[in-house]
Amino acid sequence: MIRKPVVSGKFYADDRADLRSQIENCFLHPAGPGRLPEGVVESVDRLGLIVPHAGYMASGPVAAWGYYEAARRIDSSTVILIGPNHTGLGGDVSIWLEDPWETPFGRVEIDSELGDRLRDSSGRLIEEDKSAHLYEHSIEVQLPFVQYVFPGSKIVPLVMTDQRLETALALGEIIGKCTLGSSGVLILASSDLNHYESHTETMEKDIELTEYLVSGDYEEAYRISKERRITACGLGPMVCVRSIFKDMEILKNTTSGEIIGDRYRTVGYLAAFMK
Repeated sequence: MIRKPVVSGKFYADDRADLRSQIENCFLHPAGPGRLPEGVVESVDRLGLIVPHAGYMASGPVAAWGYYEAARRIDSSTVILIGPNHTGLGGDVSIWLEDPWETPFGRVEIDSELGDRLRDSSGRLIEEDKSAHLYEHSIEVQLPFVQYVFPGSKIVPLVMTDQRLETALALGEIIGKCTLGSSGVLILASSDLNHYESHTETMEKDIELTEYLVSGDYEEAYRISKERRITACGLGPMVCVRSIFKDMEILKNTTSGEIIGDRYRTVGYLAAFMK
């Protein structure tokens, strides 16, 4: 069963030419990197990435920062995408193992060999379950950027319903072990940050949260999220990916207010890379 797009025409353009133009405008946007990807200048075997997953008109320029840096640092052949579950369907950690995904750019093949290895190495933590993916946008919105920057790369899609700290760290350990020694693996966490508060309030909360992610103090990241009601939807995926790598660098942290102008009811966006 081919996974058909469910948010094209809503979160991003549903026409191939329009989508290419939209993505390039994200790179060239004043809130984006200001230039198109230029190719690898510092090659690494594995790279971690955090990027947002809202509509391109709001979060695309921030996502472009992450993809621009990824294009500079890795020639990716496989992208592991870890997103939160907004639909409630599926198991605790659900993987899509076989059939391709489709976007206006065409089909993206699954790295079934790596996917099988992740599932088989996880005990029962990772389970094959397509229902979690059928209507979930957090991974889908990444694919046109992946296809634009890394044409021909394969993907391994994972959706986290259980985002507890212990689950995030366990999943990170599994992914880390299964990709150790691999070449050209991009491990991506798809997450927006705080939701529906003013630009100032959201930035204060998000800066505090990202400081704990950068330092690797995951318990404090979870504590402060609960204590200050920081409504980042993908804390589990972010901690999962961060735990695999030694260092994290922030590329862009802002809100939808900077991009679309409404600074009273915003969503926070983060682009960061890890190596």
